Amino acid sequence: MSALSRTKGATFERAIVKEINNFFESEGIPFSCKRNLDQYQLADLTDIDIPFHAVECKHYKDGWAYKPEWLKQTVEAAGEKIPVLIFKYNRKPIQVCLPMYAINPEWEVDPYFNCVVSLDHWFEILKRNWGEYRCKYSSNI
Repeated sequence: MSALSRTKGATFERAIVKEINNFFESEGIPFSCKRNLDQYQLADLTDIDIPFHAVECKHYKDGWAYKPEWLKQTVEAAGEKIPVLIFKYNRKPIQVCLPMYAINPEWEVDPYFNCVVSLDHWFEILKRNWGEYRCKYSSNI
């Protein structure tokens, strides 16, 4: 990975951290996240850890859909947390890939049965399901 690619990725991660923290603040959720800087030295770590979720960020030049290896990396690093893949291509909106059970916690836990939504829609899903996540995944904070 080139230095330019690492810089682009780190810049995107910082932007996502800022968006997530703005969401938490606006919802009165007493949590603040930050980038996981150990991800560069150790394998199987996500970019950002938030309660109940493990977030992986990808920013690439060209494309539209996520790459299967990105999702596999996200799922493997998530452990018992909900895997969330946030990705963006140049001149395209940010997209979020998450498992369907993150939308409806009653559904079977299958991280590869997923959907792609906008960042704003993901925040809406978080807001609507936060109480349910707390009950179901409280041991994973």
